Amino acid sequence: MNIEHVRALAAAVDEGTVEGAAFVLRITPSAASQRIRALESRLGQVLIRRTNPITVTEAGTAVLRYARQVELLESEAMDRLHGIAADADPRAPGVLREPTVLRIGLNADSLATWFRPVFAEVAAWDDVVIRLDVADQDKVMPLLTSGEVLGAIASTGARTYGTRVQRLGAMRYVAVAAPALLDRHGWTQREGSSGPFAEVDLASLPMVNFGRDDDLQLAFLKRNGIRQVPPMSVVPSSTEFATAVVAGVGWGMIPVLQLADIDAELVPITADPSVDVPLYWHHWKLASDKLSRLTEALTRAAAHMR
Repeated sequence: MNIEHVRALAAAVDEGTVEGAAFVLRITPSAASQRIRALESRLGQVLIRRTNPITVTEAGTAVLRYARQVELLESEAMDRLHGIAADADPRAPGVLREPTVLRIGLNADSLATWFRPVFAEVAAWDDVVIRLDVADQDKVMPLLTSGEVLGAIASTGARTYGTRVQRLGAMRYVAVAAPALLDRHGWTQREGSSGPFAEVDLASLPMVNFGRDDDLQLAFLKRNGIRQVPPMSVVPSSTEFATAVVAGVGWGMIPVLQLADIDAELVPITADPSVDVPLYWHHWKLASDKLSRLTEALTRAAAHMR
């Protein structure tokens, strides 16, 4: 496969349009389109759907994964060659090189809490930039298998072909509600083994959900014998989700790390309000210094998950 044709495909997927790909590749849209069509002709298969944004076909997924791996390995090789040249002639002028793009899939709650120290480490790396794709921890794996990201933080430990997996730890969530919400729906304060909690009718107590992919609140209801969905508000942002719970819009599952930063009274609901969600780091099986560096940074940050 012609590497320039492969790059055009990857850029079109990243930017969502052929025009966007042409811009980042510094070529005309016609040239970008021709490169993609030449690649499709060479392989005899349609690789992308010309939708808005562009999506990849099953055949395109395999080529996209190849493109990502070539991009990373080529960058590492060029770094080594540049280092050898600098050692041979320290007086030679430096070569301005494009940083390597490390694409990561993760859930919003991780991004808003324990992941944050990773930014400080990345800021010290002048050879890397990161791009984050946010998806629920149960739904992020398709980003990895499609080749859209090189690594993903997911709640499953099941390894897919060509990847490595490492357990990072577990995020603890607590089901809580604002006293004002509980007052409107009638509640009794009880004392449990882990402290006071609210005894309340979960079948009618309004709930805040993160989005259509978020099953955490629904799983908590089922655990407590509730099969019907109570009045539900949807707030697809980690910070604003917590703000809605504090305001009394509904109850919700909030990470312990986030609760520590909330300056408001929230009451656990049920005697057993905690849920631990395991998180695993999945990444491509590549001998890459930059990928190893990122893995080490994630491991250090995840040590403070709970």
